[in-house]
This record gives sequence, C-alpha cells and structure tokens, in this order.
Amino acid sequence: MKLKRRLATVLAALAATASGLVVAPGTAHAGIWHDYPPAANRTCSQTDVYNGTAYQVCLEFNYARTQVRTVAFINPGAYTNFQVNLRLKFGGGGPDITDSCPTMSTNGSRACYTAFTDLRRPYALAEATFGIAGQWMPKLRSLDMRLSNKAQEEANWCGPAAAQTALATIGYSVPSQRQLADEVDMSFNGVTLPGRLPQAMNRHIPSGDWQYEFESFHVAHFDGGVKRIIESLDRGRPVLVLVIPNRLPWAGDSSSLLRHYVTIHGYGGTVNGDGSVEPRTFKVADPAGGSEHAVAVDTLLRDNAMWAYASPGSIAVVRT
Repeated sequence: MKLKRRLATVLAALAATASGLVVAPGTAHAGIWHDYPPAANRTCSQTDVYNGTAYQVCLEFNYARTQVRTVAFINPGAYTNFQVNLRLKFGGGGPDITDSCPTMSTNGSRACYTAFTDLRRPYALAEATFGIAGQWMPKLRSLDMRLSNKAQEEANWCGPAAAQTALATIGYSVPSQRQLADEVDMSFNGVTLPGRLPQAMNRHIPSGDWQYEFESFHVAHFDGGVKRIIESLDRGRPVLVLVIPNRLPWAGDSSSLLRHYVTIHGYGGTVNGDGSVEPRTFKVADPAGGSEHAVAVDTLLRDNAMWAYASPGSIAVVRT
C-alpha cells in the first residue's frame, strides 16, 4: 500500500513536471527584490516615510507606452526588514495581477516589480502594501491611462488640444483641433470658455458613455471637488482644468493674465480603510509642447487653479 502511494506521488510529480506546473506544497509565488531600475516614464504615489524608511509605488511604462508594470521602491534609512504585496489591475474587465516580494533585511535601496503587461483602456492601476519593521503601512496607489497626448497647433488652442487629448485617450476617433475650436465657439476674444467644452466633447462620445460636464468648485469645498476629479479618473476619463501657465512648476515666464488648460490623466495617493483615495499627486498632459508632468495636488489646484477662474477661490474643471 505504501509502495502504491509513493508510486502515485512520483507519477503526479512527473506529470506536473511535463506540464511545467511543479509548485512545492504550501509555497506561494513571490517576486525577487532588485536594484532600482533605470529612470523611466512613471506615474507614482507620493513618497511616504516610516521609521526613516522611504517607500513609493509607481506605474512604469515602456518607451512606446504600450506596456506597463507595477514597481514598488523602498529606501531604508538604516538596516531594517521589509516586504511588499503588489497589484497591477486594468479597468474594463482586464486582468488583475498580484505579486509579492518576501521579507528582506538590508540598509540598501530595493525595488520589487511585476512583469510588463500590455496597457489597455480605460486605465491601469498599481497598488503596494509595504511591511516595514514588522508594521504594515497604509496601501499606496497610482493610476493612469493609455494617454494619447496632443500638442496645441495654435497659440490659443490649448482648450481644443486638451479636449482632443481626453477624447483620444478614451479611445474615440477624434476631430481635428480646428473643428473642436469651431465647436467650442472661440469668438469671445479668441478664448475657450470652460463651460463650452462639455457640449463640444460630448458630440463625439456615445450617449451611453460617461458624459462630460463643467464644474466650478470653491476651495471651501476642496475635498468634495477633488473627490469628483478622482471619480472621473477612476472611470478612465481624463479631467481638464483651467490654470495660470506661469504658475506651473515646469512653465517658463509668461503674463499672469494668460489662462491655459491642462489634462489630468493620472494620480497617486493613499488608499483609506474605507476604500476611498486621498490623492497627493497628479499626472498631467500639457498641450504646450505635448509634455507630461507630475505635480502635487495642492500645487496644481490650491496654488494655481484657484486663481485662474473668474471667481477668486474657485477651480474650473471639465469632468465626467
């Protein structure tokens, strides 16, 4: 009887070997801690610090922005132990991938990451939960989209270009910037009024899909306004915001009277216990040059956008 059981065990192991499925009993798949990968296009959470150890999670894109992976970074301030659980999730019924890197003790910087996976619409989401010195940290999240960034073709077409970026990122066939400029009616001093953008954008979005609307929220209701921005991003729908260009951290000198549109297409932040997100960083596309930038939420909205709209202290956004 014992011989039969042993034979059955050997045969099962051989069958598993042939199919490439050998897994030691009770052993979970785990990743390997690596040195930091080279610099890349990333959308990241804020860097948090616990007990002198800095940590962060990012979505990292390949050069063509066709693939993405989750990368967790940790930088101990002293010799300590740490571990991390990772997630890479896609919206719209896409895959939901989990991985982990086991406990390690060192004072050196390390990174843990998933394999690159094809980037798909409407969004990709990276999460990481770090265990540091025996204590689990709050979950960090970063979210971004398959961005199709459009540079403005005329000096005053930042609004049409931002709208074109949003529509192309969602995945629709988009009109030219000239057509969008006509549809938003720039007859008032050649500017794009934020209240006219939704109607022009919704012409190119099926009625059964999320529709865009204009909102102006006051900083007195900042948290509620930011929550609605995040809700739109969580649907895979970029958000347009009106800013003062010379207040942007990456912009050059220009008149403080000028106004400009940028498109928010990603964020990073902390996941609260109830599942809500406290965003700390935004990823934005700037139609002036078609560039991407990471910026703190407060820097973009409190230090800039709240001064850009006609009503002081109000932030003008176009969102779903």
